[in-house]
Amino acid sequence: MLLAVLALVPSSASAGMTPEEVKAFEGYKAKAEQGDPQAQFYLGSCYEYGLGVAKDKVAVVEWYRKAADQGDVEAQHSLGYLYRVGKLVLRDDVEATKWYRKAADQGESFSQYELGNSYYNGICGVAEDRVEAYAYFNLARKNCSNARREFDYMEKQMSPEDRLRGQQRSRELQKEIEAKIAAKKAEDKMKPGK
Repeated sequence: MLLAVLALVPSSASAGMTPEEVKAFEGYKAKAEQGDPQAQFYLGSCYEYGLGVAKDKVAVVEWYRKAADQGDVEAQHSLGYLYRVGKLVLRDDVEATKWYRKAADQGESFSQYELGNSYYNGICGVAEDRVEAYAYFNLARKNCSNARREFDYMEKQMSPEDRLRGQQRSRELQKEIEAKIAAKKAEDKMKPGK
């Protein structure tokens, strides 16, 4: 049956695609159109990498944004990345930081690393702030080797007073993150069908 469907798909859309990729794409699309944010992110990924469908940069951004607007952390990080490097969209540092911050606020380590890097270098619409950079690298270092490396470097370079301030800021950020995650879980429980 699936092979019969593939025969009807234009060759440019199915060339090099496996039947499994096409089936996965169709499943994600059905769920995404019903509003499932994780499926929306996966659908955007399918369009980005040509998995089960022809690549479509407009659809990538459209589906990532739909998922990100609903709080999908992977989509938020991915949008941050796209805007940071100008891939598929015009480069926009402020927009990159906005999406990285939303993902970082949900505990996403690679977005926390990106924010740390922005504060360290004073880029992407934020002022240079080594204490804030230290705090974000500290949060991210558990799951991100780049953050571990930057944190270790800063540990050696910063004054004891600034390290203490950075550690305090890390604790504050962690409390804020935990509160936001708890609020989101409570909100999700109140949604119909949960």
